[in-house]
Amino acid sequence: MTSRTRSTLPRRTLLLSAMLIACLGSAPALADDFPSRPIKLIVPFSPAGGTDVIARIVGQKLSEKLGTTIIVENRPGAAGTIGAGMVAKADPDGYTLLLYHIAMVTAHHIQKISFDPMKDFTPIGMVAAGTNVVAINSELPFKTLAELVDYAKKEPGKLHFGSSGTGGSDHLGGEMMQLATEIKMTHVPYKGGGPANAAAASGEIQMTAGTIAQSAPLIRAGKLRPLVVMQKDRSAALPDVPSAAESGYPNLNYTTWFGMWGPANMPPAVLAKISTNLKETLETPAVQDALRKAGVEPSYSTPGEFTASTRQQYDQWNVILKGKFTTP
Repeated sequence: MTSRTRSTLPRRTLLLSAMLIACLGSAPALADDFPSRPIKLIVPFSPAGGTDVIARIVGQKLSEKLGTTIIVENRPGAAGTIGAGMVAKADPDGYTLLLYHIAMVTAHHIQKISFDPMKDFTPIGMVAAGTNVVAINSELPFKTLAELVDYAKKEPGKLHFGSSGTGGSDHLGGEMMQLATEIKMTHVPYKGGGPANAAAASGEIQMTAGTIAQSAPLIRAGKLRPLVVMQKDRSAALPDVPSAAESGYPNLNYTTWFGMWGPANMPPAVLAKISTNLKETLETPAVQDALRKAGVEPSYSTPGEFTASTRQQYDQWNVILKGKFTTP
């Protein structure tokens, strides 16, 4: 070995060591500086759907808490799996987040998707939970759920219900309704709950069974008629609408939950900062009031709790859905 070689090796080792120390030392500083630019919050549905409504309520206050702009970006399609897939592939630096719902753990069971819902994301926290409402075109003659069920039993498949896509919350709501009432309807997927409800209001289809958040504006405008909320008690957001139990279908109970995720392998300090501020956001009275008016209840959980609950829900829906429904 020459003297030149002997003298070069230590310098290289020292240089690599110095670079490693610099990188490690900068990690806390980078976390302290977060966020230093706008954050993109992906909503994987069209505007005016339930997820979009919730994202805009939460995103506005969360942006104030974090001290940066949060840009809500709609990326609809395939029950939200297109937008979710984009987030799964994003840089896990905290600047691309996802607000999604129960379809995160259900769509995988009934359609082919580009990501693993349990491995390709960092769960940040639960955001809200609520029920769905059966809402029909206001020109239809049915005044009660019983009248609709009676018609559907005489005319199987003639009623068309819209959804945000196969495996989405409103698709599951429609399927749950069919199971509880023993009727057969035809599923028509759209690119979001907003377009599905607009189609029902225009008469293109007859009804939806989606979240109260997405149906309430058209219900209040008189373009959709609500028949039942899918829970045992009435909803404060629609107090005049009968509950499933009141309507004679106590088994028609369905909860839609909404949560926030980032790409897998987010820095722990960045995750903690977003989660803490999300908690504070959901504790803000104005945000709580707005969410309740939209038909959902604020429901925060820590990243660890959210990870455990999504796994439990994934396994539960796997038993319910796998092999039972097919993509239209």
